[in-house]
Amino acid sequence: MKRPSVLCVACLLISVIFLPLFAAAEKGYDPRPPFDLTLQKTAEGKGMTYDPRDPYAIFINYELGMHCVGFDISYCCIIPPYNSIQAQAVRTGTNGAVPRLLAPADGVSLHYSLRDNSYSEGNKMKYWQVAKDVDGSGTMNHPGDNMANYVWTHLFIYRDLAGTLPYAPQKGERKRIGREIPVNVDSGPSGKIVAGGTMEYSSGKGGNIVFTDTMLPWLTDVPLTLTASYLWDALGLPLTAFNDSRRKGSIRTVTERDFQPYQYAVVRLDGQGRPLTARGKNVEFFGTDPVDIASCSICHSGGGKAARRSRQEGLGLFDREYAYWKKNYPDVSEYMARLSATTIDILELHDRHHGTKFLRSYNPDAASNRLGYVGSVNCADCHGDNMSGNLQTPRPGTTGYPPARGKPLTEAVHSVHARFVPMPDKAGRTQSCQTCHPSHWQSAEMNDPAANPFAVTDANGNPRFSDTDLRSAGGGCFLRRDAHSNPHVQPPFFLNAIGRWYLANVSRVDELGKPVGTIRGLYCTNCHNQLSHELYRSDDLRDAAAQEGKTLRNRSIEEVIGVVAGGDGKRFREFFADPTVAAAGEPLHAYYADHRAADLLRIAKGKDGETVRYPWNVLGGELISYAAALGGGDWWLSPGESHCADCHVAPFVESNGGQYFPIDQPNKYSLFRYSKAHGVLACQSCHESAHGLYPVRYDGTDKTVDITSHEQALQFSPDGKYAGPVTCAACHTVNGAGVPVQLAGTGYADDYWAAVVLVHFMREDDRGLPVAELVRKYPYPVASGIVRMGWE
Repeated sequence: MKRPSVLCVACLLISVIFLPLFAAAEKGYDPRPPFDLTLQKTAEGKGMTYDPRDPYAIFINYELGMHCVGFDISYCCIIPPYNSIQAQAVRTGTNGAVPRLLAPADGVSLHYSLRDNSYSEGNKMKYWQVAKDVDGSGTMNHPGDNMANYVWTHLFIYRDLAGTLPYAPQKGERKRIGREIPVNVDSGPSGKIVAGGTMEYSSGKGGNIVFTDTMLPWLTDVPLTLTASYLWDALGLPLTAFNDSRRKGSIRTVTERDFQPYQYAVVRLDGQGRPLTARGKNVEFFGTDPVDIASCSICHSGGGKAARRSRQEGLGLFDREYAYWKKNYPDVSEYMARLSATTIDILELHDRHHGTKFLRSYNPDAASNRLGYVGSVNCADCHGDNMSGNLQTPRPGTTGYPPARGKPLTEAVHSVHARFVPMPDKAGRTQSCQTCHPSHWQSAEMNDPAANPFAVTDANGNPRFSDTDLRSAGGGCFLRRDAHSNPHVQPPFFLNAIGRWYLANVSRVDELGKPVGTIRGLYCTNCHNQLSHELYRSDDLRDAAAQEGKTLRNRSIEEVIGVVAGGDGKRFREFFADPTVAAAGEPLHAYYADHRAADLLRIAKGKDGETVRYPWNVLGGELISYAAALGGGDWWLSPGESHCADCHVAPFVESNGGQYFPIDQPNKYSLFRYSKAHGVLACQSCHESAHGLYPVRYDGTDKTVDITSHEQALQFSPDGKYAGPVTCAACHTVNGAGVPVQLAGTGYADDYWAAVVLVHFMREDDRGLPVAELVRKYPYPVASGIVRMGWE
C-alpha cells in the first residue's frame, strides 16, 4: 500500500485545523485574476475559453539585475564588460493543446540582436585599444596585448564549452581565454558578438562551462556553469548603454544624457536557418538587457567628498588629469573629464592608503598609455571576484604590478564606502547604495541631476534625502524600478512570517516609523543584510519547494528573532533586518568587513592519501569554508546573496542547490537566476531578473526609470494594461478565471491564485505528470490555504 505524501497530510491538517485561522484573511482572498482577457482570442469550439495572444512566446531576461561596468577601461577595470541575453521559447497551446518549451531538437534556433546597438569599441568603449601585458613577456606590444584579453586569462577550457574534461587533464592542455582563445573586438569571452548572432542552447546540466582553479591545490579544474539549464544564451557581450543613433563624436564627448541603460534585446525564432513567421510577421520578442556605470565620478572628482578629502591629504594628480583633458581636447565633455579624473583619484588614494604603486609611471602630460608600463589596473588581480569567475587571489598571470592577496572585491569596495560615506536618510538608511550603484534613467532628460527631483544626490554627491525617506527617491538599478519598490503592487504577496514583518514594519511605514496608506517598499539593505546570511546558514533542506527539512524560514517571527538576535527585537531590526547607519555594531559596515563565509564542503584523506570531497552537511571530516577555497569568498554565490525564500512562503522559493558547484550547494537554496518552476521554466522567464522584477514601476513614458521592462511585460499582457508576472494565458488556453483548461474539473479551475501556487510547486521531476496525478500530489486545499496564509 502506498504511503500518503507529506503534502497530502498537510492538506488534511490545513482543512481540519488551520483553515479557521485564515478566516481573517478570507475577506481579502479574491480568486479572480488581476486582469481581463480582452486581448486573448476566443478558442474555437471551446465555449468561454481563450487562446494565447501569439502562437509562440519568447521570454527574455539577463543573468544579473544590472551589470555595473565601466566603458573606458584606460586606467582601471573593476568588473569586465559582460552582459548576457537569455531566453526560453515556447510553442503556445491553442485550442487546449499543451504548450511546449522549444529546443534545438525541435528544428529551431534563436537569433539575438540589440536594437540600435550594434557595436561597442570606438566612440562607445575603450577596451581593446588599452594595452596590457597578457603573456607575461614584460612588454605590451605583442599581438593580443590588450585589456579585453587580459581580464579573462584565469578561465580556460580543454575541448569545448560543454565542460568536456580529458582523462587525467594536464595544465599544458588548457586553452586559456584571452591567450589561446583571443577575445575578438566587440565579442565576449564565449565569442558572442554585440552585432548579433545565434544563441547557444544549454541542456539539462547547463552550458557555457569553463574551468578555473581555486586557492586550494587539491581543488583545481573547477567547472563554472555560466548558463543554467534549458536556456538559450548569448553570453558575456561587451555591451554599452549607448545607442548607435545617438552616439556622435569621439568617446570624449559622452555625456550623462547619452546613457540609455535599459537596452532592448531582440530575439527571433528561426527554423532551418530562416526566420519563422506567424500572422505575416517574424516571430520575435524583445526584452531588457540593462547596463550602466557606477556613479564614482560624483564623489571622486570636482567638488565631491572624496575629491575634497584627497586634496586635504595633499593628493593632486587627479586634478592634473582633469586639467589635461580640458586643456588639450576642446570636445571633451565635463562628464568624461571628471570620469578620467575619478579613476586617477581612486588609484592615487589606493597608493596612499594601501602601499601600492599603480601610478608610479603615470605621466600627466602623455597623449597615450598614460599609466606607462603598469598598464590599466585590473582590480580582480588582487581582489578575488566570483562574478568574473576569478576564484584565486592574487590572480594568476598578473602583470604590471606585484600581485598581492586582498580582500574579496565586494568586501573591499563596500566596507570602505559604508564607513566613509554613510549618508543616512531620515530613517537612518544609507543613501550610498543607490548613489554609488548605477542611477541613470532611460529618459535623457531625467539623467540631469539638476533637473531630476528624484536624483539621490546632486552632481557632487551631496545627499538630497537626509531629511526625508530615501525610498521616495529613484533612478537606477532598484529604486523606483523593481516590484519591491513599486507602490502600486497589490496582494497576494505570498509572504512568510519574515515577509509579513517587513510588510508591517518597513514597507507600510514612513521614515518616522508611522503607518502609511501607500506602500513605500523595501530598500537595498532590506535584502542584502545579515539576516539573509543567517537564514541561509540555518538551512539543511530535503525538499526546497516544500521547504521540508531544517530551516528558520517557515517559523514564526518570534522564533526567528529568538534564534537570530537572542530574542532582542530592537537588535533584530537595526542590525539584521533593517540595518541603519547609527545602529550599535555598525551593521552596514560589519556586513562586509566582518563577514563570515559559509561552509563550502568537507574533506577527508582517502586510502591513497588523496583528498576526498564530501558535502558540507555530512558528519566527520574537515570543514572547508568558501573563504578558504575562493578568493572571492561566497559573495555573488548562493550563500552570499538574498533569496526569495527569505520572505516568501513555499513554494515561492528557489530550486534545490547542488547542481552548479560552487555557485550553489546541496540541501540549500540555489540562486534565483539558476532556479526553475512549472517544470523547467526559468523563474526569470515569468518574473524577469532581480532588481527589475515585474511589475516595474510605471510613471508614464517620460518619467519611468525602466520603460523597457514595462513594455516587455505588456507583450504578454492579457488586456494590454496588466504588467505583472507573466500569466498562464501567455502560453495556455485559459478559462474565464485565467486558469489553464487542463485543470477543468478540479478545485483549481475557478481559482487563479491557487493555480499560481500549483505551478510554483511543480518542479523538474513533475514534468509529464498527468493532471489527475498532479492535483493528487499538490491538492487544491493545500494551494488555496497557502493563498489565504500568504495573501499579505
